[in-house]
Amino acid sequence: MVKDLPRICLRYFWTATAALALGVCFLPAAVLAQNQPSISDSRTTQEEDIREAAFLFLFEIGTGPDPDFSFYCLSVNSSGLTSGDDPSETLLKRFPRMHRTIRKSSNCEIVKKPKDLFSAVRDKQTGKPAWMISLTSIDWLGDKEVRVGGARYCGGL
Repeated sequence: MVKDLPRICLRYFWTATAALALGVCFLPAAVLAQNQPSISDSRTTQEEDIREAAFLFLFEIGTGPDPDFSFYCLSVNSSGLTSGDDPSETLLKRFPRMHRTIRKSSNCEIVKKPKDLFSAVRDKQTGKPAWMISLTSIDWLGDKEVRVGGARYCGGL
């Protein structure tokens, strides 16, 4: 038994060395995997980018009958004027230098009986007229193709 001791120690040495070598090889891969955003995080970021681009487009395609509307009320995942969710704070922070005040749709209201055609939407805090700008849910058609609808409303004609 004493004669086998060096062979047993040597076997444990090589086993420990092999385990250490495997650990060193796979440790960087495990660390990198932890630092990579998950697929859902990546998709969420992509959807925020898409919403930002769609809102910027809708901001710039004309101001409508009254260019002095100073509030934009934004909603996402909308299926109509009164339905939809507020955009995330992260998305709202992407519009810091707008010449208009950006609000969540919950901070605005659609007036049932407006005094004129252009006061159908207003900011709840100030009572000033506003645009309601809505985006539908994002429909992913593939890895690099989406469909999203948008609408702007400031009053009826």
